[in-house]
Amino acid sequence: MIRFLTLGVAVCLLSLSLAFAAEEMKKEPKTLTILSEPVDPACYISQGLKGEGHKACATACHKAGQSLALLSDDGSLFFTIEGKPGTSPDEALVPFIGTKVKVTGKVFESGGAKGMVVEKVEPVK
Repeated sequence: MIRFLTLGVAVCLLSLSLAFAAEEMKKEPKTLTILSEPVDPACYISQGLKGEGHKACATACHKAGQSLALLSDDGSLFFTIEGKPGTSPDEALVPFIGTKVKVTGKVFESGGAKGMVVEKVEPVK
């Protein structure tokens, strides 16, 4: 009898754990506005390269297929992601590689990584 009771409690706990995990995955994205710089994440992560001095390299890497990321003023890195299949998440950012911009979009987080569906980009003067 105790075995069945223990098994029942274990099943209940497992069910609750799965329910909480599923709820965590269903979180709605937050709309956020950040001051940031579009960067080549490969060069930034591996070598710390960014800014106007790295614009030509980042632009060439983007043309070769490297996606862009947004480096926020607080040092957070947001990978650009697209809300619609088959479209480029970087189109609005390419003209601003290496410069400061104000970006608004929906932010998703998973496993410590941040992604943003860019909705609006404005140059910072």
